[in-house]
Amino acid sequence: MRIGMLVRRFDPAGGGTERDFASSARCLSRVGHEVRIYAARAHAESWQDMTVRRLPVPVFPRSLQVLGFGLLADRFARRDGAELTISFGRTVDSDLIRCEGGAHAAYLEAARQWESRATLAARSLSPYHAAQCRMEASGFRSSRLKMVIAISRLVGDDLERRFAIPHSKIKVLYNGVDCERFQNAANPTVREEVRGRFGIGPSDRMVLFIGHGFGRKGLGKLIEAWPMADANAYLIVAGEDHGSAFYRRMAQRLGIEGRVIFLGKRNDISNLLAAADVAALPSLFEAFGNVVLEGMAAGLPVLTSARCGAAEVLPAQMKPFVVQNPMDPADIARCLNALLAAPRELGAIMRAAAQQYTWEHFGDRMAALIAQIAGSRRDST
Repeated sequence: MRIGMLVRRFDPAGGGTERDFASSARCLSRVGHEVRIYAARAHAESWQDMTVRRLPVPVFPRSLQVLGFGLLADRFARRDGAELTISFGRTVDSDLIRCEGGAHAAYLEAARQWESRATLAARSLSPYHAAQCRMEASGFRSSRLKMVIAISRLVGDDLERRFAIPHSKIKVLYNGVDCERFQNAANPTVREEVRGRFGIGPSDRMVLFIGHGFGRKGLGKLIEAWPMADANAYLIVAGEDHGSAFYRRMAQRLGIEGRVIFLGKRNDISNLLAAADVAALPSLFEAFGNVVLEGMAAGLPVLTSARCGAAEVLPAQMKPFVVQNPMDPADIARCLNALLAAPRELGAIMRAAAQQYTWEHFGDRMAALIAQIAGSRRDST
């Protein structure tokens, strides 16, 4: 089958959506589909024997790029011979939508928890965000839509309510993880070297927060919880945010600046996870959260919240440690201290659970869903 895969920005070396998109394209090509990639922005004209076509849409302003891509991508792919279209962006009239970040409208609603009033006011007037909401509503309500593949049940349930999508059209497919990438977790030399670099001793506890967008991912509330955390625990923050100085001042104001270390953007995440005792992602809004799976693959207990889709993949033994209210620092501190005191056997349980969510499993499941759509198309003709 000739499949058109639609994405606003195609960069197979990227993370998040880019990695998910590339894994899906690679899998569908491997099982025999003729895959063509259609993007508003792309870094190459071909990739792994697949053709990459740049769509003639404006790059700036962003609102016009959103509208141009959303209105033209599916039409362009079908004129180019696509028999089925899969959208990883906000497009009109696609056969299948892979929804990774959740509804943009849901994000805008949740942002009231962490954004300033000035930022929220500016965002409410932004044509870019209005274009995003318009395109996603048109796509989810299209009569052509045959299936929505949600990144988590959290996302799927919200889409069903928000856009009145029939429950039978929504399938949940969790992201995958490269378990081999995190083999360093079993290497004591790596652990000792990294911890020594930060002045963290053998009896100290290291909690690792990874990510960009500190407000949404709950770093502020995690720092507020730190005075109530184990006195020997250090918080290591790996990631960038335009408001980093605000969070540094918060740690100083609480008198814990010596136990909160900001690293900025890092490329050695597997080594950092090998050195840590707990991975932390107490998000206020998170459609999934790949860090949770990465922490699991490294054999770490993970502190996350009920508002994080990846909490759904945690093994049963971890459910009591999920933060129910990530806006409450006391709730975060309670769960964190319980995790720091948890038996070491929990690490092996976490890694075994992660091995159920490999990218190979993701690809096989994606191919099966495409086959299901193709079969229903044949039955209706």
